[in-house]
Amino acid sequence: MADRGMKKWLPFASLVEQQDYLDKMLYEKYKVSRPLVSVEQARKIDYILKYYLDSFLSFKLYIDGYLYTYKGKILKLDKNKKIVYFDDFFLPIKDIIDIENPNPFSDIC
Repeated sequence: MADRGMKKWLPFASLVEQQDYLDKMLYEKYKVSRPLVSVEQARKIDYILKYYLDSFLSFKLYIDGYLYTYKGKILKLDKNKKIVYFDDFFLPIKDIIDIENPNPFSDIC
């Protein structure tokens, strides 16, 4: 009885095209709207991008309707193109929602 739900929906995924379409529908269904960034958050992001360039940071990102968290270092900051380069990828600065320093006492010690 526990697997009845999966058996119930199996006929809808019988064709390859249907499975692709169902996956796309689920992907679109769970998208969220872009969170608003307050003035204080924007100033905090700007300050951290200026002064903590080589530090290990925790980022909250908004990419294509989904929120992600990423922990890593910024390799390069292109101010003209407004792009941030990480170890694995790059993205526009506007997609950064929040930045946190996981070790706030690293500057003191």
